[in-house]
Amino acid sequence: VQVIEEYDGYVDKFIGDGIMAYWGAPLAQADHAKLAVGCVLAMQKTMSQLCVKWQAEGVEPFTIRAGVQSGEVVAGNVGLRGKKMEYTVIGDTVNQAARLESSAKYYGVSTLVGENAYLRTRDAYQYRELDKIRMVGKQIPITVYELLLSQAAQQDKLYKQFAIALAIYRAGNWGEAENHFAAIVAKFPADHPSKIYLERCQYFKENPVAESWDGVFNRRGK
Repeated sequence: VQVIEEYDGYVDKFIGDGIMAYWGAPLAQADHAKLAVGCVLAMQKTMSQLCVKWQAEGVEPFTIRAGVQSGEVVAGNVGLRGKKMEYTVIGDTVNQAARLESSAKYYGVSTLVGENAYLRTRDAYQYRELDKIRMVGKQIPITVYELLLSQAAQQDKLYKQFAIALAIYRAGNWGEAENHFAAIVAKFPADHPSKIYLERCQYFKENPVAESWDGVFNRRGK
């Protein structure tokens, strides 16, 4: 919460073990997306420092995930007058951010950023394009990106190899894509996105897609 406030964000509510925060309301912030993404990076850094402290104290550490999206929302007092009323933001952008956070778990990454937020921040932060997904109940797909926490030389090699393999996958060359992703997994066994694509390639080799396939993955979970 302190980090969110340092980055001029507003803590809307606690949802179970999660925090919902937003930027750009009630007053507009031209750089709201960069503030949000910068906040996530700072939160991850703070969490790493806390984990070191907790381990020294014998406390089991844990990790955090985040979903970030930028777009139009409805902002204002929501509820029943005289009973329960609160200032909040609602709308499809809010829903997307929540589903991006849960999808980050599926891909095995710490932060998943939607296309709108990516376009507003790509000049300031490093990303890896992960997938094109169609969320539950939606027809229009979005491209999702992993926010990169560091820029080590080995990781740079991984991301470049992944981009090549992803392009081959989207062209529908399953065997060739499978070989590329298998090579990545052999060299970087902890890279969960590559494992996901390796499984998809193996599946599509046995279960051909329709000619109209658009390269989009339909997310069945929220």
